[in-house]
Amino acid sequence: MHEVSIVIPTRNRVNDLTVCIRSIARQTGLEQVSVELLIVDDGELEPQTLEAFRKELELLPDAELRYYKKTRPGVWLSRYEAMEKVDGEIVLSLDDDAELDDPLYIRKMLDTYAADPSIVGVGGIAKGMSSSKSGKLLGRLTFQMSSSPGKLSASTLAGSLLMWNEADELFETDFFHGCNMSFRRSSLRDMQPYPWMTSYAVGDDIYMCHLASKYGKLVINPAMKITHHESPSSRDKAGRVARATAINHYYLLHMRKAKAKHYAALLWTLSYLTVKSTLKRNFNAVSGYVSGILFVLNPRKNRYPEYLAE
Repeated sequence: MHEVSIVIPTRNRVNDLTVCIRSIARQTGLEQVSVELLIVDDGELEPQTLEAFRKELELLPDAELRYYKKTRPGVWLSRYEAMEKVDGEIVLSLDDDAELDDPLYIRKMLDTYAADPSIVGVGGIAKGMSSSKSGKLLGRLTFQMSSSPGKLSASTLAGSLLMWNEADELFETDFFHGCNMSFRRSSLRDMQPYPWMTSYAVGDDIYMCHLASKYGKLVINPAMKITHHESPSSRDKAGRVARATAINHYYLLHMRKAKAKHYAALLWTLSYLTVKSTLKRNFNAVSGYVSGILFVLNPRKNRYPEYLAE
C-alpha cells in the first residue's frame, strides 16, 4: 500500500512528461510517505525512457514507478482504468504538461487532507490564469462562469477557475482544474466507462468531482500552485472538441438531474461560442458547435439509462 498514488495520462509527449516527472522527484517533506507513480500511456514510451524516469524518482525516499500501456485510447478511460491499478489512499492526477515547481506541493496536499477528515478532494491552481472585470462580466452573461470561484456556471462550465489566483484562503468548490487534482480513492468508486467520453473527454475533471462530492467536501488550496505548460489547441481538432463540449456537458447536466433552465443555459453558451468562432473564422469549431447544438435539441438521442438515472 502507498500513501499517495500519482496518475499521469500521456500520449507521445516525452519532453513534457520528463519535466513533470523531474518536478515530482524534487518534492520534499515526504520522508514518511510512500509514493507510486503510474504512467497511463496511449502512445509509445521506450523502455530506456522509463528507466530514466525511474532514475529520476530515486531522489524520493520511497517511490515506485509503474507503467500501463492502454489498448483503448482516451483520457477518461485512462483515469477510469487507473483506479483499478493504484492502491494509494490519495490519488493525485496530473496532466503530463504540469510542473510541480513548488517542492512542497504534495506535502501541502497531504496536510490539507489531514486537517479535515471530511475532505475527499483537494485541488491546486495553475499560475497565470486570470480574467479582467469585463471578461468576468462576459463570462457570467454567457454562462461560462459563475459569480463564485468555487461554483460551476448554470451550463456546468468551469470558467470560474479564472478567479482562483485571487484567492488567499482555502475554499470549497464544485470542480477542479484537471491538470492537478487529487481525491481520496474511495470517493471515486462510482466511476464508469461512459461511452460518450471515449474521444475528447471535455469536462472529465468535472465528472470526477461530481462523483467524489457525494462522499465529502472538495476544496481548493491556493497555496498549491503549479505551472501548466499547456499546448495551444489545434484548429484541425477544434470541431471535435467543440462537439464534445456540447455532448459531455449535456450528459453531465443529465447526471446532475438539472432543471430545464440549465439545458437552456447550455444552449445559450454554445450559441455564443458558435458566434465567437465564426468571428474568428474558425469554421471547424463552428461546425462542431452547430453539431453539438443539434445533438442537445435531438429528442431521440441515446440517454444511456444503464449509466444515467432517468
